[in-house]
Amino acid sequence: MTDENRLRPNVPATDGFDEKARARARDHLRQRQQAVGRHSGPAHAARYENQGDVHSQVRRAQQVASGMASRAAAGARYAADVTSSLPKSAIVIAAAVMIAIAGFAVFQCTRPADDPAAEPGPTVTDVEAHETEKAAAQPEPATFKPAPDALDGVPTGDGLSTFALAGDDAPELSDIQRAAINDAVSAAKEHGDISMVFYNLKNGKGISYDADTTVYGASSFKAPYALYVCQTQVDTGKIDLEDSCRGTSAYDPSSYYNGGSYPLSDLIADAIVYSDNNAFGSLRDAFDSEGYDEWADELGLDNVHYRADSWYPWYSARTSAKLWTEMYSYLQTPSEAAQLLNELTSQTEVSFIREALRATGASVQDKAGWCVDPDPLWNGVCDAGIVSLDGKTYILSVMTGMPDGEESYALYEDIASAVFDTHDALA
Repeated sequence: MTDENRLRPNVPATDGFDEKARARARDHLRQRQQAVGRHSGPAHAARYENQGDVHSQVRRAQQVASGMASRAAAGARYAADVTSSLPKSAIVIAAAVMIAIAGFAVFQCTRPADDPAAEPGPTVTDVEAHETEKAAAQPEPATFKPAPDALDGVPTGDGLSTFALAGDDAPELSDIQRAAINDAVSAAKEHGDISMVFYNLKNGKGISYDADTTVYGASSFKAPYALYVCQTQVDTGKIDLEDSCRGTSAYDPSSYYNGGSYPLSDLIADAIVYSDNNAFGSLRDAFDSEGYDEWADELGLDNVHYRADSWYPWYSARTSAKLWTEMYSYLQTPSEAAQLLNELTSQTEVSFIREALRATGASVQDKAGWCVDPDPLWNGVCDAGIVSLDGKTYILSVMTGMPDGEESYALYEDIASAVFDTHDALA
């Protein structure tokens, strides 16, 4: 079949066109035949292969063109006259041209030419959304900052308790652990009152026993008092470690520190390491009136205020733990005085805690105190300090009203050992 016969319209004789319309159609047909002859070949064939896409575009364009029907009515009537005499392929092409024009007009009406295309937003999968919601629902992990006032959270009351100062769940002790502590405490309480606090410095988890029972602290207060001197006198520049202080003879005439003047560092060293009473008395005579009570108040330690009748206060394991918590924080500083205390508290000549934990390999920085007197009020076997093992650090304070003596030392070590055996539960 020739191109002419393929493109000739099959128009019935009774279609209602007048002669002028037929003449216009014939003229248009001749022009179309000439156009086909010019465009025969691959490009022309491609138009026929894509007729399916054009038909799809026609259907979509009809929805847009319906809104423009009123303005295109006149043109549509003329087009109907003409296209009825044209071949189907010509109609499709003409429709495609009209769709393109209408689509361009709609585009111009709905979006400025210089308006950039919106960039696609990030795609969030269901899994990612679920993980985000899950993370948002998780509570922030509890954090603990060692500070004396944190110890206000240690439980009050009698007996063995567990606690968590940072809001976590309190540790759980096994029946065996509880029994070991209670048995050791019960044996010691036949000789004097017991007060104990033990806690993990990283997370604030710990255990206590009668945390607020006060006993005579004796020489256990010498290291905390040296802390006061270093913080408020040395670090502030009021006195240097090598400056001299006047020695006292009010307590022990046989002491090396008996009258005269001595370097401050020597007084601090012998008071802590050898528990020299005159060295400690010299410190108190020199610095009690230099803001000691104010320092104690800032730490919340109203039960270690100055007393005219004793250099050594009656205080509890809670107060002792507060003092050693402050000591721990101070030892982390680069102060020369802090480094001195760091060394001295590791070298104490008498340490009930170190003896109790020797088999564990733990390192101990502490200061013990001991006293025996006919008046039980003045009896005390006490020790408190910083204990480190396997990268974890703890504050341990066991204060007892037991009299000084070998039996009391053994009972004390039983308590300290049973208490420290719970350290894994405080992780």
